[in-house]
Amino acid sequence: MRKATATCLGLILCLSAIAAQEKVSIAAAANISSVAPALSESFAKKYPAYRAEFTFGASGALVTQLMNGAPFQVFLSADTSFPQKLVDAGETEGPVKVYAVGALIFLTTKKLDLSKGLAVLADPSVAQFANCNPETAPYGRAAQEALRKAGLFDEVKSKLVLAQTVTQALQFTLTSADAGFVNKSALYSKEVRPYDKEGEYWFAVDPSLYSPIEQGFVVMKGSGADPAVSAFARFLTSPEALAVFASFGYGSP
Repeated sequence: MRKATATCLGLILCLSAIAAQEKVSIAAAANISSVAPALSESFAKKYPAYRAEFTFGASGALVTQLMNGAPFQVFLSADTSFPQKLVDAGETEGPVKVYAVGALIFLTTKKLDLSKGLAVLADPSVAQFANCNPETAPYGRAAQEALRKAGLFDEVKSKLVLAQTVTQALQFTLTSADAGFVNKSALYSKEVRPYDKEGEYWFAVDPSLYSPIEQGFVVMKGSGADPAVSAFARFLTSPEALAVFASFGYGSP
């Protein structure tokens, strides 16, 4: 009985501590979803009084929401151009800052001949491949750019299954499509782990085929004076945050 009472008391104290933490409301690109738990943990360890709360979506879609008054305090994009739109519109506290550099990979769950590189998409064995919308998702833009530079886009575009976010592109790749373009950090998610065999199920798309995926963040107007928001903005460029991103396959700014 005493043990049960102590356990309940401990749970109550834990929940009270979480409730007492000041929240930072963050709109984040979908590719960050696999990183967010580790990032939140590291942030809370460095700043125990605060906690990060993430909402994920395609960067372009999130910008539209923010332009229309969505109550987020920080925006983490998958590029720098989308947050720059907010800067240009006077909706931020300052300039865009780069927090990580993403990498694009080609992923399949099938036994495809990946030694062919992107040209494997032209094979009859590939009926469909997934990519996220290049208009709203920077990783989709990078994949389309890579296919164009490789001279393959026109040949394979009829096989394209369009997703709204890179997370949805990953879902399509794992369930219905023969292959897909996703963020490298997806390899660290539980559902992709069985396919984390480079050369067999995935390969890194040649970075020379697409523009660097520099991922930037901004603090929204009216949020800069909030101590929790200021702490999170400092944290994003700290050695602790850079180490978290590096552990998920991201490059440093």
